[in-house]
Amino acid sequence: MQGVSDTAEPNVRLPDLLRLQLRVIGALTLREMSGRYGKENLGYLWLFGEPLLLGSAIGLVHAITGHEMPGGVSPVHFMVTGYIVFYLLRGIVNRAPTAIVGTQSLLYHRCITLLDIMISKNLLDLAATTFVMLLFIGLWGMATGQWPANLELVVVAMAVMALLSHGLSLLIAAGSVFTEVFERVTHLIVYLTMGFTGFLYMVFWLPTEMQHAALWIPTVHVYEMIRHGLYGLQVPTYYDPLYLAGWVLGLNLFGMAALRRARRDLVI
Repeated sequence: MQGVSDTAEPNVRLPDLLRLQLRVIGALTLREMSGRYGKENLGYLWLFGEPLLLGSAIGLVHAITGHEMPGGVSPVHFMVTGYIVFYLLRGIVNRAPTAIVGTQSLLYHRCITLLDIMISKNLLDLAATTFVMLLFIGLWGMATGQWPANLELVVVAMAVMALLSHGLSLLIAAGSVFTEVFERVTHLIVYLTMGFTGFLYMVFWLPTEMQHAALWIPTVHVYEMIRHGLYGLQVPTYYDPLYLAGWVLGLNLFGMAALRRARRDLVI
């Protein structure tokens, strides 16, 4: 990390530096939570309530209109869980264009880096959406008796979605240092690409030629992994962990390199 090398001394051990950086990220996460949602109880409740309410509304529309899901999947369950994952992607990516501009004064502190700031913001989104996902799964299970086939796989897949989104957010945040274009188009692009992410469909629903095309999209693999965790063998799923690992590694390495370059152009 950039901040580690700035504060390191010859006699300082690596574990001490890691503990320092973790404390910095923890403090920044608490600061972000307070700033984003305020100190009122309703603000913190909305942190968990927004994705749950919006996802439920979409699912209920499908249930009321009588749309059946292939494989005998409940439309409410399918849409709510799908929207929660999309909410994670949307939240991380949409906040990226203003992430640095709004907090660059923190860089006066030598132990704080741009990467620390981005991690703290994105960790908050991951924590909130994972909590909402587990809450919904628990409530749904108690109400219907239907429990996920592999809950651990669901949690791992959400972490992978967060890592993909995090890497993309690093690139967007770095680009926003040089141009306002990212701030103007990011929200629009996220909504326009929603239908391609895997949120609204499963790969086995598609014709064969479209299945191959869909599997080029890394988020489709994440959604397939989550649905494997939720439904098990009830529905066929297609995903490649190695393909996802390549995307995660590539986006995050390029993102960290872009942040390092952008830091030189910031005027503190």
